[in-house]
Amino acid sequence: MFKFFSNLTDKFKAKDFHIAANKKLKSIQAEFKENFGLTLRIYKGKQLADPELTIAALNHKTTKDITATSDDLSIKASTNIGDFEKLIEQHYGLTVQVANEYDTYCVNNKYTLGQAARKEDLIDWLKERNIDSIEDFLEKEKCSSLEEYYTKQKKG
Repeated sequence: MFKFFSNLTDKFKAKDFHIAANKKLKSIQAEFKENFGLTLRIYKGKQLADPELTIAALNHKTTKDITATSDDLSIKASTNIGDFEKLIEQHYGLTVQVANEYDTYCVNNKYTLGQAARKEDLIDWLKERNIDSIEDFLEKEKCSSLEEYYTKQKKG
């Protein structure tokens, strides 16, 4: 029941996410993280794009056509991740991927941005492994937070 109400409120959230072609990629990524608590990976071809560039400047640095003159784009938390990635591709010609807040994995495209922000993808992954909650997982891994867990993973 909680998921139903959470998904419903995603449609009416006051904060939408807007992309403007004249913003630096790092600003777009920071606003995306602020709005959804997730990481937005932006690519130039198959490599991560320089976050100091704007969408317009990226057009000059890649052989792929980037549409820097497109109108601003507004995204809601109820948007499916796969649809969001396709929309960015169609609207701007950019390849993007949505990753978790610690940028350690890409979120499955079947989730909405709101669901991923609530870590429903992680909760489902844990349930598949017979772990009841994030707290149980952290206790098993002897970590006090997800941040600590992912930091250990990067080091190890």
